[in-house]
Amino acid sequence: MLPMRAALAGTTGNAMLMGLAEVSTPVGWVLLPGLLGVSARPRTAALVSAWAGVLVALSVVVPVIPGHRTDPQALLASAASLAAVPVLAWARRRTRTATVTRAAAPPDVAVFTVPAGPGSAALAICGTAGEIGAAVPVRGGGLRVLLGTVTGATLDTPAGRRAIEQAFHRAAAGPRRTLPHLVDALEKVVRDLAPAGHLRATLVDVDRAGSVRAVRCGSPDLVVAAGRRAEPAEPAGVPEGPAIGSTEPGERAAPVPVTGRRIAVVGTGYTDAHGGRWLRVLDQVAAGDDPARTAQLLTRGARGGRRTGPALVIDGGTTVAGMTGGARGPAA
Repeated sequence: MLPMRAALAGTTGNAMLMGLAEVSTPVGWVLLPGLLGVSARPRTAALVSAWAGVLVALSVVVPVIPGHRTDPQALLASAASLAAVPVLAWARRRTRTATVTRAAAPPDVAVFTVPAGPGSAALAICGTAGEIGAAVPVRGGGLRVLLGTVTGATLDTPAGRRAIEQAFHRAAAGPRRTLPHLVDALEKVVRDLAPAGHLRATLVDVDRAGSVRAVRCGSPDLVVAAGRRAEPAEPAGVPEGPAIGSTEPGERAAPVPVTGRRIAVVGTGYTDAHGGRWLRVLDQVAAGDDPARTAQLLTRGARGGRRTGPALVIDGGTTVAGMTGGARGPAA
């Protein structure tokens, strides 16, 4: 999304250029502000439209140099165009964010489905103690997901978990963000909230081509189902780094490519609940065709106990590249 300052500066510069060039046609005064507004958030678009309207009015009221045409039809055309810009920006934003949908599930679990490159993904959230789960669609068809568990009295509160998830949403929204950037953003918020607490998390980045990257920070390994359903699921072999906020950041590891038809990610609450059986339980990742149903099944508690989340299932992934937690520099 275009920053507010850049949009306002472009609108101002356009008005100055139109005045100096003695351009009086409405299209010259509102075309660039309209493009800048549509490329920004709805609130920014409304401000850009309002500022463009003020500049148009000034050029009419104070005709020191030739400005916007003053006949009623020209003014009405510009006013209608500028009023439409925030509406178009809002509609564009809704189109981008409407890809996340809630799937049918029992009342004790929420399952959200979202495109992940050429495939799809499902995130299941149960609201269990310390649970962190957030998914952010990226422009062009990509996806970034955070799954984790917080430790510490300050972090394990609704406000603490919400702050971590909001920090991830802000950091993950940028199209050029890498996994190390996301780890850095979470490291900062965890240390600011609770220096004695930490976040055991897995961060996943899926690009528009379906290539998947993951960083483990004190969390269980990813699990990959092979190309055929008859083959059992197995660990992806992504190296583990320290939990976020627990130690100084570690060094970045070399990528570890893994191929598979389906990728599953769970939190430490899952492995704590199932103990040594957690890999055998994950064999169900290879069965079925619906990632939402699979993610829901992964939240079932051991021996009929309470559900445990979060759980992420990615269908159609091609490659997983892993790195240790707390990495610095660009993703490999």
